[in-house]
Amino acid sequence: MNPPTLALLAALAAPGPAPVRPAYAPAFPTPSSASDVYALAPDGRVVPRAALYDALMRGRVICVGEKHDDAAQHLVEAEAVAEIADRDPSVVVGLEMVSQDQQAQLDGYMSGRVSEADFAAWWNANWGFDFSMYKPVFDAARARRLRVVGLNAPIALVAEVARKGLAALTPSQRARLPRRIEQSSDPRYRAFVAQALAGHNLPPDQMNDMLEAMAVWNETMGQKAAELARSSRVLVLAGQGHVLWSAGIPESARRRGAASTAVALPYPLDGQDRSAERELARLRDPKSDDLALADAFVLVVKQSGAQKTEARRP
Repeated sequence: MNPPTLALLAALAAPGPAPVRPAYAPAFPTPSSASDVYALAPDGRVVPRAALYDALMRGRVICVGEKHDDAAQHLVEAEAVAEIADRDPSVVVGLEMVSQDQQAQLDGYMSGRVSEADFAAWWNANWGFDFSMYKPVFDAARARRLRVVGLNAPIALVAEVARKGLAALTPSQRARLPRRIEQSSDPRYRAFVAQALAGHNLPPDQMNDMLEAMAVWNETMGQKAAELARSSRVLVLAGQGHVLWSAGIPESARRRGAASTAVALPYPLDGQDRSAERELARLRDPKSDDLALADAFVLVVKQSGAQKTEARRP
């Protein structure tokens, strides 16, 4: 349903093929994890699961990145929802996948007024990545009666900026976006965004418009997260391209007064299946500098030839 300009921007956060509906049998009260390997920056030391989530609690805004079409990474997000809510039952879950003007649909499902089948159909039409992959996240939030909030800018406005630039918006359109919209101050993040767009051979004017659209996304979500953080801790679930190097959403939230942020990433970022030993070595390799991407990493690797499926009690 998204226009080509949005699909192009989405590639920044979710490179890879079209999503495939996975087989999944949810179990509760705690979601199963794709990993038993948890590592913390700056040295990549392996820690117990509880220690990783304890460390993330230093953030008033906690961001967990995802590769949108990777079902195992959504299990990590579901685990994060459960673990962080068990430490702070008042945490608010913020979603990139839902824009602020779509909050009524989200509230309807969370309250039970909208059936799962109807919500899944709406989700698939609007977000485009199958609801079955995100169901564990919603199961974790609903089981703990958490507030779930859409963070994103209205899709039509982002598409308009991507096509014509921020200056082309009408006054009424511009009023729906944050007053302050800036590119990231992190040169690594700016280079990442520019490189991702450069592969599409865009003319300079369109490249600038696309960079502005990415900033609209990040600044809108960061502003909403900062607003929510004034009264509650916030757990942001978003594409990894919006949180790398603690730039994007967390940077925007900090500029708007969020006292502290923390970022966790499923690893490897590309979702490929490799051994834990190999991924730990790559994470710790100074040449990769991957440890700078986040504060914590959950290694998503197959164990004993198959992804773990057993549920764990909190």
